[in-house]
Amino acid sequence: MKADQQEVKSRKLKITPVKRKLSEKEINDIAMNTLKSNKKGSFGALNEECRLWQELGNNPPQWWKNILEDKELYVEIRKDNYANVYYYGGNVAKVQWTGGEITAETHQKYLGDKKPVRIAITKKDKEIKIYEYRDCREKLQTKEGLEKMKRCIHGIYHDLHGENEHAETRVTRDRSKHVYTSSEKSVQGALKLRFPARFIDSEFAYRIGKNSLIRFDLVELKGNELIFIEIKLITDSRLNSNEIINQMTKYSCFIREHAEVLKDYYTKLLRIKKRIGLWNGETEIKHVALKPVLLVVNTYKGELSKGREERKEAIGKLKNKEMFETIIIDYPDLCK
Repeated sequence: MKADQQEVKSRKLKITPVKRKLSEKEINDIAMNTLKSNKKGSFGALNEECRLWQELGNNPPQWWKNILEDKELYVEIRKDNYANVYYYGGNVAKVQWTGGEITAETHQKYLGDKKPVRIAITKKDKEIKIYEYRDCREKLQTKEGLEKMKRCIHGIYHDLHGENEHAETRVTRDRSKHVYTSSEKSVQGALKLRFPARFIDSEFAYRIGKNSLIRFDLVELKGNELIFIEIKLITDSRLNSNEIINQMTKYSCFIREHAEVLKDYYTKLLRIKKRIGLWNGETEIKHVALKPVLLVVNTYKGELSKGREERKEAIGKLKNKEMFETIIIDYPDLCK
């Protein structure tokens, strides 16, 4: 066979992709599409016609009624169509539509079982205790059962009386430091319960990418304006660094970029809350405050020392006029 008649074998072309850094606009476009999509974890996933909301509105079980009647509990709607029931920041139950019925589950510790179901060993030979979530409808069915769950949560989650290595309780330690015994979660819960018509959500969380988490402690509806709030106690060491400024600036950027999506999401959330008996106010939101609020709770007791006075003054100046504002409130005045 002549050379020019020989079969020419095809060769695969090796294509090397050109790597480049995405522009800020491209990153924002990706984030916006994710926010608007109906995928799990996105704001668009919240469905007003989800079977859970229909059943809770039209045919609620007795245990759900017990939750609504309890003055120390509050319920939050989540974007993946379930509800979380809280007791001062402690998650009493996750309520969802599963297997053709309304279900509720909680951490096994809150049912009085502190024994882990198994213990895993990490590569560094560290022990990790593995717990599970269990059906808690039977406990919620009676007010006595619900009270037992609340006591378990109080003892584990808030741990106000837990002793340290010196056999000192937290209350004793705080008294010696001349500060009120509290926590961010306790403040969050107190504000939610005292002003249910103002604070329409808590524990807001949204993940953008693998390493970026947006989290707000409270969401306030003031008039028709939506305001996002981050809570810190005045004793928090993070208030001494640029960490809090960077955090609040990051939050402000998120709000500015996604204000319309957030407004639509919370309008839908309020309609759902109204449908299932959690809200009786207006559901229209006209504005979103572009500057989040850093709410610093002053837990110092009595007359302030020079050092504490200077710290309070310095924290009051922790602000970026363009990005966020700082409000300091004394602990006794918190729920006035």
